[in-house]
Amino acid sequence: MENLAKRTKRRDILRTTKLIWRFKWLYLMLVPVMAFYIIFKYVPMYGITIAFKDYNVFKGVLASPWCGFEVFEKIFKSKNFWLSIRNTLSLNILSLLVNFPLTIIVALMLNEIRHVQFKKITQSILYLPHFLSWVVVAGIATNLFSQQGGTVNNLLNGLGISSIPFLSHGGWWIFTYVISNLWKEIGWGTIIYLAALTGVDESLYEASYLDGATKFQRLIYITLPCIKPVIVMMLILSVSKMMTIGLDAPLLLGNKKVMSVSEVISTYVYRIGIENAKYSDSTAIGLFQSLVNIVLLLIANKTAKAIGEEGII
Repeated sequence: MENLAKRTKRRDILRTTKLIWRFKWLYLMLVPVMAFYIIFKYVPMYGITIAFKDYNVFKGVLASPWCGFEVFEKIFKSKNFWLSIRNTLSLNILSLLVNFPLTIIVALMLNEIRHVQFKKITQSILYLPHFLSWVVVAGIATNLFSQQGGTVNNLLNGLGISSIPFLSHGGWWIFTYVISNLWKEIGWGTIIYLAALTGVDESLYEASYLDGATKFQRLIYITLPCIKPVIVMMLILSVSKMMTIGLDAPLLLGNKKVMSVSEVISTYVYRIGIENAKYSDSTAIGLFQSLVNIVLLLIANKTAKAIGEEGII
């Protein structure tokens, strides 16, 4: 039996070697990708140890003394830390509630367009904002929503309505952020749903049409059930990023007047890590953020499986 196991193992190794050699050029194309992730993703992970050290920039990571969980205890006692978590979750939940259903609706609307040229032009217009830098988007938002001289307030003033402080009042700032993010990303988010819609069996539509189903009924009973796995997958991925917001949007749109709602984890880490050089604190916050995102991902995936969906893990 032992000799048989050895022969089977050698045969498997030989078969694998032949397959690798057969597709050697494809594997060779993977080398730059693997090198990128190893050099820029895995090697820097040793820097996580800074969160457990009294880091000194002159001593370096290796020579800095260990301090256990003292850094975490310190940041957990900070009111600004919990404020940034609250704001991050609030903005992400509001963006999810607005962006997620509207993205699906826009994808369904685009799928109903039958004029090919018009559909391509519409898609290109919707995709374009995604490729704009947040610096540009923030500049556009400022010109539109500024209380003094902003286009929207000028129109409101022309109608006899007083100016609205979109960028200097907490509630209105959240509205401005959500709308700006929606305008920038809604078109790009439709790509996956449009790809899923191309996989819906046309014979189902034909059979339902012969049975007298309306367009709305075909949408409810055929289209949405067919793309439900994709919707669930995108929802799980969105939930897994609840603790993450890019630095540029809140930093560029925010100001001191709305700090109570615009200070998110990324801007908080920027201020204490870059501006105040508290590298251990910023690393600990980043590690905590990643761990919470992983937990949210696992919970969302388990919930999806519990209701009969496949999940992503």
